[in-house]
Parts: sequence; C-alpha cells; structure tokens
Amino acid sequence: MEIGARIRNIRKSKEIKLTDIAKKAYISQSYLSDIEKGRTMPSIDKLSSICTALEISLGDFFGQEYHLSSDMIQLMDNVKKLTDKERQYLNTFIEEILKRN
Repeated sequence: MEIGARIRNIRKSKEIKLTDIAKKAYISQSYLSDIEKGRTMPSIDKLSSICTALEISLGDFFGQEYHLSSDMIQLMDNVKKLTDKERQYLNTFIEEILKRN
C-alpha cells in the first residue's frame, strides 16, 4: 500500500478529520490531502509529524505494512531524531556506500 493511502486508512480508522491531523502535524490541509491522494510524497520529517499526529510511531507506520525487521524500525526511529543537516550527511554517506557496491 502506498504511503498516502496508508495515512488515510489509519486516519479514517481512528475517525480523525483531515483538518485535525494537518493542524497537529503543522502542515496545510491541502498538502495532507495531496499526500493522501498520492499526488506528493512527504519528507521523512513531515511523515514523522503526521505519524505523531496519528499517535503512532514511524516504526509502527512502516512495520505493520512492510514487516520491517526490528533493526530497520530502530534505524528509522533514530533517523527522525536527527537534524536536517545530520540526515543530509547520513544520506550522502549511504549513497557513497551504495556506489561502491
């Protein structure tokens, strides 16, 4: 299932209005609507904010659907604690590793 559809399904299952999640996640209602419709993909920061508004962890968001291993869930939970600059460094590091393989 795509990310937007998953967000919508969780939100609806919790009977929470789109406007309420948008407010809690500090994003616009139209942006959240575009995410739910698959028109745009949220950054990891925005997805983390949306998960917080939905009262689930980022690890749970992915873990339930994609059956991620515990180390992948821990990695995602750790990444969301990094600053933007730290995430950029981490992404560059990972890309360099992948280039060598």
